[in-house]
Amino acid sequence: MIPEFFQKVMRERAAKWTSLILWAGLLVFGGIGGLSAGETWSPELEAFLAKAKVVSREDIGTGITKPEKVTLELRGETHQAVFKTVDQESDSWRYEVAAYRMDRLLDIGMVPPTVARSLKGRKGCLQLWVEGATLADYEGIPPDMDLWHQQISVMWLFDDLIANIDRHLNNAVVSPHSRLQLIDNSKTFRYHDSLLNNLNGNPSGTSAQYWLVDFETTPAPYPTSYPPELLERLRSVSEKELIQAMGSLIPGPQRRRLLLRRELILDRLRELGVN
Repeated sequence: MIPEFFQKVMRERAAKWTSLILWAGLLVFGGIGGLSAGETWSPELEAFLAKAKVVSREDIGTGITKPEKVTLELRGETHQAVFKTVDQESDSWRYEVAAYRMDRLLDIGMVPPTVARSLKGRKGCLQLWVEGATLADYEGIPPDMDLWHQQISVMWLFDDLIANIDRHLNNAVVSPHSRLQLIDNSKTFRYHDSLLNNLNGNPSGTSAQYWLVDFETTPAPYPTSYPPELLERLRSVSEKELIQAMGSLIPGPQRRRLLLRRELILDRLRELGVN
């Protein structure tokens, strides 16, 4: 069940944006993520994931958490989703749901719709299946590199906020329209009181691959950039809103660390001269 507070946030966001597009057969509305007008998912998809009938289930065959690919149907509409049940302090389906709620609260639109749900008595989460190539397999060239770099910038910022220790080239998916989708967020919301990416990426081969450039031994910091609306939302969102979005999914000490990391991110943005 989606908390009433979060339903209210989603209704407000849906009402705010009126530019509608069709992507991969799913109705989405404008947000402030990485693309120009950055698409975010329709709230109706959350209701679909929560209520749709399970038609079939199969092991995905990859991932140490043994996720399943589930086919869902509701009133003639069919979509696929990933069902994950792992529930440990260091790796949990609860963090998947909390990451999506945080993404929605900030109007980022990179985490696919994710809801808590039990299937045949097993608690877990369902995340909408997204089509595309992982960055590990991606061989294309984005049509607009500035917009691509903005998406990577937002990804690093978001992962710093939720303390994601497991972002790699196999859990960032590029859609057919060069839209970045952040999947597999179950190793997040750590007790970290520092920024893992320091916003503009670590000097590593993986960071260079994200940026789609050749790796240098001592690369200069990546020139990150962000949608102004995201920065304004990050500055203006209240601690109460952040805590309510995480809800009981995230224990109190971890919630407090996220609040600290938000302040560290704002400090780092000032250091970088980002207004």
